[in-house]
Amino acid sequence: MKRTRFFSFSSVAVLLAAASLSVSTVQAQTAPPTAPTSAPRPPFPPHTQVLAEYDKVVSTSDGARSLYTLYKHKTEEKLLAELPASFASQKYFLALTTAGGDSFAGLQEGDLYFYWRQFGKRLAMMQPNVEIRSTGDPESRASVQRLFTDRLVLDTQILTKGPTGGPVIDLTSILVNNSSTFFRTRFSSPYLTTISKAKAFPQNLEIAIEGPTSRGGIVQTLHYSISVLNPNPKFRPREADPRIGYFTTSYVDLGKYKDTETRVRYINRWHLEKRDPSLKLSPPVKPITFILEHTVPVRYRRWVAQGIEYWNKAYEKVGFLNAIEVDYQDAQTGRNMDLDPEDVRYNFIRWLNNDVGTAIGPSRVNPMTGEILDADIILTDGWIRHYFHQFDDILPAVAMEGFSAETLAWLGENPRWDPRVRLATPARRPEIAREIQRQSMLPMAGHPIAKVDSQLLGDDEYDGLIGRTSQVNGLCLAAQGKSLDIALAAIHFALLDAEEAAKKDDDKDDDKDDEEKANEEKKDDADAKKDEEKKDEKKEEPKPEPKKDEQKLDQMPESFIGPLLAELVAHEVGHTLGLRHNFKA
Repeated sequence: MKRTRFFSFSSVAVLLAAASLSVSTVQAQTAPPTAPTSAPRPPFPPHTQVLAEYDKVVSTSDGARSLYTLYKHKTEEKLLAELPASFASQKYFLALTTAGGDSFAGLQEGDLYFYWRQFGKRLAMMQPNVEIRSTGDPESRASVQRLFTDRLVLDTQILTKGPTGGPVIDLTSILVNNSSTFFRTRFSSPYLTTISKAKAFPQNLEIAIEGPTSRGGIVQTLHYSISVLNPNPKFRPREADPRIGYFTTSYVDLGKYKDTETRVRYINRWHLEKRDPSLKLSPPVKPITFILEHTVPVRYRRWVAQGIEYWNKAYEKVGFLNAIEVDYQDAQTGRNMDLDPEDVRYNFIRWLNNDVGTAIGPSRVNPMTGEILDADIILTDGWIRHYFHQFDDILPAVAMEGFSAETLAWLGENPRWDPRVRLATPARRPEIAREIQRQSMLPMAGHPIAKVDSQLLGDDEYDGLIGRTSQVNGLCLAAQGKSLDIALAAIHFALLDAEEAAKKDDDKDDDKDDEEKANEEKKDDADAKKDEEKKDEKKEEPKPEPKKDEQKLDQMPESFIGPLLAELVAHEVGHTLGLRHNFKA
């Protein structure tokens, strides 16, 4: 008889569980032990490790926290910067100046309005698009923001997070390796550069790098001034009036739908506000201050200052008393020598001995509003040479105005009668006479009419106007326009000298007449001889003292060259106040 066996589900489950337990026991006995779970790796190394060989740069006496915290390497030319933790919400202004190694060192070279944006472990320097905006409805603002985006200037690695939580970056790598991004030159050998200046202040940084550049290896100093650019709630942008020649800051407003309204132009101007608004004439809360750099020759400083202060008369017309002030920097006394002319907080008048005759008055402006932030005027020693040349040579040229070709030909044969010879100093007369004789051999005896051409303003490639549809700006010809003024001034001095000489001759004749009259009286009245002699003694005038020579500056009367230099400075200050050339308006 066949026997059948039955198993219940519960019995099977028990058997499977027992088998699984035995297998697990065997695996547990043979498998290696598991390591404990490790902590996640930090994204950046600790700042104590990165900054171990760096010293903190402290530039203020109270050790106040600076815009960026700078760290300079103890032995190498390296500079790190820790940005504030709130860097992403801040706009900055980068002012660029070639501070050394160039004939125009000290002239403002450019600027950049920027902000920082983090991309993972890298930090990007971004330039906002300020040329195209929208002040219209939210839809137009959203569209403009999407279409016209910002520009990447450069990016750099974030080395660590600093003690205050902000990103730390290699600043020398940015300023040295990317120098051509900011300047018209670049450091040709980054390993030979040095940090000649590193200052950290609460609102700005002043950093200068020196080294050989792509300009044939010439050692140059490139200065970077980084400052915070907070909106000024008290400054109201003012739209430009075409009747007054202001420099402008402009943008296209695509939130407006009339062609005549899309282009918005703000005038460039300083922010001035009255200290006491109830006064008709009040000093400003913060005057515009110009500092004369220590390079300005001492003999000319008072005239440079006078040229600056001329503009206070104009500001009085709009209610400001002493709107512009003048201060000095002096190497001998140490006055203000701790101030950097490249620092955007200060306005400087700088003097360059570069053997070039030019003067430039640029300024830096908030690209959002037109508010002038900084101005530095450049004067050069060449102007003094120009003044001497004009004082010595332009006067004879003015005397020749209107002479015909026939007259010039006759003077070529009789140069001793030529005004250019007669008005020149004796030592130069033979040389000038030979030149006059040479010119008389030219067509029409060298008369200007023989040199007339059809060239118009804008045809000269050097006048700054060529290739422009609208000639809105170009080369400043103020120097040529002043030559006539200088010649007239020289004529005035000559006339004064002639008048003084004639007066002396008249005085001598009067004295001679008095003497003859006295002699006649003596002969007619012999009895009153003693009385007449006493009378003559009373009438006798004291001998005039010899006229003291006027103070001369570089072989020219101070009363001549001083006002000329003051007028030149006033001209350039007008540019730094936002005006093109229509200063009177």
